[in-house]
Amino acid sequence: MTLLFRRLRLRAVATDGVYGADVPFGRGLTVLWADNTKGKSTCMQGMLYALGLERMLSPRREIPLPHAMTSYLDTDDDKRVDVLESNVSLEIENGRGQVITVTRAVKASTDTRLITVDFGPALSEDATSLKRQNFFVLDPGAAQREDGFHHFLEGFLGWQLPNVRRYDAPETKLYLETVFPLFWVEQKFGWSAIPAAIPTYMRIREVHKRAVEFVMDLDVYKLEMLRERLAERIGSNAKQWSAIREELERFVSRGGGRIAALSESPLADPDALARAHIQLADGTEWTGLSAMVSRYRGTAATLASVPVPDVEDQSDEVAEKLQELTQRVDTLNVQRVKLHNLQQLKLADMQSLERRIDTLDDDLSKNLDVQKLQRYSGITATLTPDRCPTCEQALVDTLLSQDALSAVMPVSDNIEYIRSQKRMFEDILAREEAEETERSDQLSAISRELFDHYAQIRLLRSELVAPGSNPSAAVIEERIRAEAKVRDLEGLQAVFDDAIERLRNLQDVYRKLLEEREQIPGDKLSSSDRDKLRLLTELLQSQAREFGFSTFSPSELSISEDSYRPEKEGFEIGFETSASDAIRLKWAYQLSLLELANAKHTNHPGLLVFDEPRQQSSSKVSFENLLKRASGAGRRNQQVIFSTSEDLEALKQITGKLVCSEVIFPGYILQKLQ
Repeated sequence: MTLLFRRLRLRAVATDGVYGADVPFGRGLTVLWADNTKGKSTCMQGMLYALGLERMLSPRREIPLPHAMTSYLDTDDDKRVDVLESNVSLEIENGRGQVITVTRAVKASTDTRLITVDFGPALSEDATSLKRQNFFVLDPGAAQREDGFHHFLEGFLGWQLPNVRRYDAPETKLYLETVFPLFWVEQKFGWSAIPAAIPTYMRIREVHKRAVEFVMDLDVYKLEMLRERLAERIGSNAKQWSAIREELERFVSRGGGRIAALSESPLADPDALARAHIQLADGTEWTGLSAMVSRYRGTAATLASVPVPDVEDQSDEVAEKLQELTQRVDTLNVQRVKLHNLQQLKLADMQSLERRIDTLDDDLSKNLDVQKLQRYSGITATLTPDRCPTCEQALVDTLLSQDALSAVMPVSDNIEYIRSQKRMFEDILAREEAEETERSDQLSAISRELFDHYAQIRLLRSELVAPGSNPSAAVIEERIRAEAKVRDLEGLQAVFDDAIERLRNLQDVYRKLLEEREQIPGDKLSSSDRDKLRLLTELLQSQAREFGFSTFSPSELSISEDSYRPEKEGFEIGFETSASDAIRLKWAYQLSLLELANAKHTNHPGLLVFDEPRQQSSSKVSFENLLKRASGAGRRNQQVIFSTSEDLEALKQITGKLVCSEVIFPGYILQKLQ
């Protein structure tokens, strides 16, 4: 076990002296008895309060203790005295044998959010030499920061509470207040739900499931979080891949090119990136970047191998070059006009397709509404050409002869027909959009090439009228242009290679993520989880039978693999049980979790607290069997604490047959101390 209550101490300084009570607890079953309104709940709530767990009961920060610890207390001689100061102390032990004493003020000059911890048995032995440290509760950070008491208590218990999803935030810690109800059933609200009345105001998603999964130490949530976080990492990897690809596309398109054979999403195939390359527009054709680099390198090398001639030596070549460029410009202009005209026609077609798809969407919505109305009304009307489908009036006043009309398709067939048409037009539109992107790239490339040719034409024309002894500016310009083009293309290739290297790193990560995903079991529950749920079901059936559960056969009970609640034939057990049977089922569930911790590795602390377990007037036989079953905790080195106001003589007849401890208060629990 990881948590053992050793001793509780209540102290109240009143106007006529000090009142208090010391309650010892041992291993196994401890039965705490006091008459109603005598302070039994003060003890039970005092232990919760000492551990800073009052928000397990309510989101309000009010002190959960009665007036005997906060304002006034009554005595056995019918006196009422005012309380000046009060505090509660609880001595606890963990599974490693470490003992601490927790003290918290109820009414005092200090802040009630302060908890003092003595590192040792301060209630059982001398506390003068013990180390002492203060912690805080209730404020933000109490479960996360070093000086937060619940963070300290989590470590003291040897727990590592998981981070869980919230409705209003990404993640938070599974707070202690959501776990303790599975082994601490308080009197007011604890008996109202199975498995437990776990607070939901902390906005934790599926908090009941998360709490049970932690206490049973199930793998299901760990696997679920592994899958979810792995999916997030795969999504992040794909997002980075797309960002690099889009950045590369923008850069390449500015240089008049496009990317070919590069996937839009990550691929594990190592050869996928090897096939990717850049294509540059060469008129209306696309040429690979490597071929373009080779071409311009050859041109630059050829031009660099000969000296720059004079203008008079180049006049014929300049005139010939000018004529070639003029013809090339004319050809490019014809291609540009042709592409532009085609673009305008295709844009009109695309707009028509979009309008057609919008019309089909509208028709589909209307037909779906008609189908819905037919389904709701229970009448499936057959559409006929001579009747209105809405008002059922005859259609005789039409332009076409009624005899010429044929049968109309039913609504369901019409819906499928419209959907098929819509899919067809969407596919056509997608192809047209892809072709439009390619046309736009070609037009941009032609425009850039025309810009370069016009610049060369202006230079050649100026050279024809330049002095003959001048060096040929056209040759110099052509050499510079070829060298600059080589540098630009090499720069483009360098950027592309850098992007591919980044994508290759992402590809390596993606491949490892896929390998991790393959290693995660495909089943929701691991074999260990199924084994624990099977054993919990057996324990639940056994105890329900022992406690007299009679709404239906206990053998029909099982534990849901989805909610971990008791169910019958796949349906959760709700209002079909009687109130007393619901309490018996609650007993069985809580005790089953305790006994499961003895057979399987779980995070259950080995402690179970029942405040007034005989609710709803369950039978004496059932209550006796409950105490008998609970008394077995001593053999398992576990602890069960029951508080009750049951008839004392009847209770002693039961406990006299059992191995258990009795703590009986004949009057008020808080008595004046000498």
